[in-house]
Amino acid sequence: MPFGFSHGPLCALANSAICSFFRQIEVHGGENVPDQGPIIFACSHANMALDPAILSNTIPHGHYLHYWVKDSLFKNPVAGAILRNAGNIAVDRKTKNNQKLFRGTFEALALDESIGVFPEGTSHTEPHMIPLKDGTSWSALEYVRYLKGTEENAGPKKGKKAIVIPVGIAYVDKRKYRSRVVVHYGEPITMDSYESQFLSEKEGDSRLAVKRMTWTIDTELKKMTVNAPDWDTAFAAQMARELLWIREDDLALKDYVQVSQTLVDLFTTPGESIESLKSILATYHRLLTSSRLTNSALSDISLSSTLDPSLPVSLPNRFSTLFHFIKDTLICLFHLPFFIVPMLIHIPVYIMGYQGSKLAEEEMETQAQMKVAFGVLISLIYYPVLFFLLWGALKGFAFGVVLAAGTIWALGRTHSALIDENYNAMKRLVASWRLLIGIWTPRKSEFPLPSFLESYKSFAPDPPKIAGLPPSTEPEKYVKPKKLPSRVLVKHVLRTRLQAAKELARVLLQIESKDQQINSSFWLAEEFGGEVLKPSKEEENLNEWERELPKGRRNGKEVIQFLRQRGARLGVLKSDEGHWVSSSGGENEAE
Repeated sequence: MPFGFSHGPLCALANSAICSFFRQIEVHGGENVPDQGPIIFACSHANMALDPAILSNTIPHGHYLHYWVKDSLFKNPVAGAILRNAGNIAVDRKTKNNQKLFRGTFEALALDESIGVFPEGTSHTEPHMIPLKDGTSWSALEYVRYLKGTEENAGPKKGKKAIVIPVGIAYVDKRKYRSRVVVHYGEPITMDSYESQFLSEKEGDSRLAVKRMTWTIDTELKKMTVNAPDWDTAFAAQMARELLWIREDDLALKDYVQVSQTLVDLFTTPGESIESLKSILATYHRLLTSSRLTNSALSDISLSSTLDPSLPVSLPNRFSTLFHFIKDTLICLFHLPFFIVPMLIHIPVYIMGYQGSKLAEEEMETQAQMKVAFGVLISLIYYPVLFFLLWGALKGFAFGVVLAAGTIWALGRTHSALIDENYNAMKRLVASWRLLIGIWTPRKSEFPLPSFLESYKSFAPDPPKIAGLPPSTEPEKYVKPKKLPSRVLVKHVLRTRLQAAKELARVLLQIESKDQQINSSFWLAEEFGGEVLKPSKEEENLNEWERELPKGRRNGKEVIQFLRQRGARLGVLKSDEGHWVSSSGGENEAE
């Protein structure tokens, strides 16, 4: 399966697309990747075609990847020719005939090349990874058998055994334009621990070896991604993180997975106060989503707690919303002269990206892909047309073609340099406008909060058959955000925001003062001096891969100190009137 001429340009195009969509992509664990193959990269899969684009463009040492691609994509003659030329290998999902898949995989591995695999089998919208398929383990171990040779394949073959490198891609917000991504490359998984069992002639041993390796890959991937048992827990952890780290960049990407998983684990800890806090934070998330507001935008506006609509507030104080709107309008107008030309030039790209996302409103994992795909499509048409128009206007100059190309390049660079500052200013202006309208809207126009929450009720999966084991593989239903005019929700947003902030501080400080034991993923418990719990008696009789991952616990003081050390804005509450997290800073902040 050689790499044809299309592989390099496709990777370059993908790199340009992801660097335009995401403002920061950070890579960790590059030292775990050898500079030579054969290697199978087993990657998490939560964001459709953006996952292979990120994987291909972040691999240390510039390894080219042969991807496993579902065979239905090869049926179109043009698409099939491009996919084959780029070195991709067809996967037969219906009949599960692996002979062709293994043949192409073994040919690539024998050349010391690398394979890109997504063991979950499909991209998804879940608060956690979905169960892995065994194809990655089968191919790695069958390649060992292939190298040793059989009567059918004419004796031993030259070549090295492949290693499996688990890769976790964690998105701060996988749908959000100009968000951030962190990629972790895990330690290599060698064949040494599985080879003898896999090659054993004892019935069932080969399958057991495969299951053991799949369990290992699954465990390593979960260490590098964020996994919550349900949507409420995921939403609560996200909101707690955004309240504790008031600006997204305040939390370093290298700490993102550990901090997020720590907060997820915290909200799985039994306790009335934690359950109550989780409910408030999940409600806050839903209110923000439906009102098209963000906590970061609210924080940037520097709201005072006196804007809490549940408190008696005099009319002049409500004019502060008008002040913020005027201020943010002036800020946008100040930046506009520097950004107006790049913005106008790129408006067609923005519009096409937006229209692409509208086609995938029901699927979170597809929205970013559609934004990028439509943006790239219009760019491939738009930029050449713009170049030729500019070149035609400059034909009277000796270096017209150079000037035209240089101008297009300069506009692109200027846009990239200014987009984040102007994009954030525009989001802040929109939030200021929505707050202004919402605060001045009569109270009788508010949408009833109980009716709003009723529309978000989701369906939980079936309970586990054995106590302590995970529930059925049927996913919890994701409820699409209900679209409502922001003005009817703004007051609910502000009330819930203040309530969530106060309750978050109270619960965290209570956990610290009582040194309460907190649930923990076992790898975090091991790393930070916690306790890994022994499996239950029912689980002891099960194979390792049939059990739920071991549980752990961490001390409350250690957890709170862990959060503080990574920049969590957690202090001592001064009073009920002002709160350290009810504004972006200044008065009433914690000491």
